[in-house]
Amino acid sequence: MFICILQTVSICRSKVRAKLLYLVRLIKGLISLACIASLITLIVLLHLTMRDMMVCILAFMPTGWGMLLIAQACKPLAVQLGIWGSIRTLARGYEIIMGFLLFAPVAFLAWFPFVSEFQTRMLFNDAFSRGLQISRILSGHRKDKDWSSNKNA
Repeated sequence: MFICILQTVSICRSKVRAKLLYLVRLIKGLISLACIASLITLIVLLHLTMRDMMVCILAFMPTGWGMLLIAQACKPLAVQLGIWGSIRTLARGYEIIMGFLLFAPVAFLAWFPFVSEFQTRMLFNDAFSRGLQISRILSGHRKDKDWSSNKNA
């Protein structure tokens, strides 16, 4: 259904051009309003909570990715049907959304100092359990400053 909507908008944009640009914008606006109205209707009729909506989104993300992979495998047929451009656009948008969903929490957590301390603790867990002080090792301070002279002697 989503590919059909993308294909309709693409055809309208290419055929209408600048003469009826307002018509294309009106069609896009109506499609957006219809999607929002159907979402609100589903929420009201089925008494969905935000948790249910997030579960549905997380459940259908792998399905959408699989459908895109199948569409890529059937590229000659998609090119012949004239929907390859829409599939590529959908794949780009899907990739952007997936990247945002995956890396936004990582970027958010990177702002907090306890995350780096936790990461250092996990990385040097054996050293911490033996009582070593990692900060002295990383800064290059030596306990014995005459170590190099004792080595030669």
